[in-house]
Amino acid sequence: MDAVFGFISSNMVLIGFIWGIIVKYAPGLSKVPNALIPYMNAILALLTGLVAPATAHASFGSFMAGPTFFGHIASAAWAAIQSALIFEVFGRHPLNAMGAKKN
Repeated sequence: MDAVFGFISSNMVLIGFIWGIIVKYAPGLSKVPNALIPYMNAILALLTGLVAPATAHASFGSFMAGPTFFGHIASAAWAAIQSALIFEVFGRHPLNAMGAKKN
């Protein structure tokens, strides 16, 4: 189980990006407001940061906040922001050009 949480924790930005695309473009999830995507990504990152195995002592995550609860919140928020920026810069225009329909 630690391997799963470790994988999610170390790839949170990519997982948040993919989750955002799924929520935005999958017809079955049209009831989920798109404005909730970054918050869901932050909550997932926070939960995995709290239960995932500890990182190396030299790595303190975003903002050098350390392995405190505030540090987990700051790292989760930063991962959600990075996912949203990756979508806006690299994902939205190619998906719209391919004809993907937004929910």
